[in-house]
Amino acid sequence: MSDIITELDFDSKSLWQPKGFEPHPFPEKTWPLITELGLKSLTQVEGEDLKEIQEKFERPMITGTFRHFTNEKIEKLALMWVLISKSIVGGSWVGWPRDGYDFPGLVIAWEESKKRLHIIIDLVPTVDCVEFEWYREKYLDGLEPVYAEFKDLIGPNSTYNWFRAMESPYMIFDSPNERREKALNCELAYIKYWVEMVKKAEPVQDAKHREYADRRKKIIQQQLRKRDPLGSVLVRTLGPDVGKKAILGYT
Repeated sequence: MSDIITELDFDSKSLWQPKGFEPHPFPEKTWPLITELGLKSLTQVEGEDLKEIQEKFERPMITGTFRHFTNEKIEKLALMWVLISKSIVGGSWVGWPRDGYDFPGLVIAWEESKKRLHIIIDLVPTVDCVEFEWYREKYLDGLEPVYAEFKDLIGPNSTYNWFRAMESPYMIFDSPNERREKALNCELAYIKYWVEMVKKAEPVQDAKHREYADRRKKIIQQQLRKRDPLGSVLVRTLGPDVGKKAILGYT
């Protein structure tokens, strides 16, 4: 964990203060897969300048950084790497298709402390998989063998019903059995699958379906923006103004 990630321009270990263990190298392991997408830096979302949170920030209860990316198919893809209360490391990748594309969003979370691990691993459908079964078959069912390999990581599901309503059939949540190396490998497998899916994605041709997928995506983003408990953590630890920028960056 000591090597500097030159492409991301930060040393992930420098964000950590030893508390009896060393967290898993989430940025180092995930970033090489993401680079295949030919991304460029994203520094502004909805009129808000994100550069402030792309510098290393240090507050009494939080230290860390964000990175934000985009390309011709991806509206925004956000990396978070933070240390909360000098004892919990939080890493995530959250990515959304650009308007005109309907592939699932990427939601990957890694929350690790000495005592426990919490993970969220999913490709969030932008189209209802019951009404449009072809969508599940096209974008998600290829995860079946990966899901079969890692489904024993699944613990109790989220207590938030609004969040459960967004899930795909391939959600991996919580990992109470503490198999951390396997959990990280699962995150890598889902990211790799999403990256390949994005590379193959084509614009939606049907105008009605395109409008529907764009609208559903925005509803999901707004739900996360208003209700995701991470948002309240960021507002409390970074302050309302900076916290708002952090939330906009990943939702």
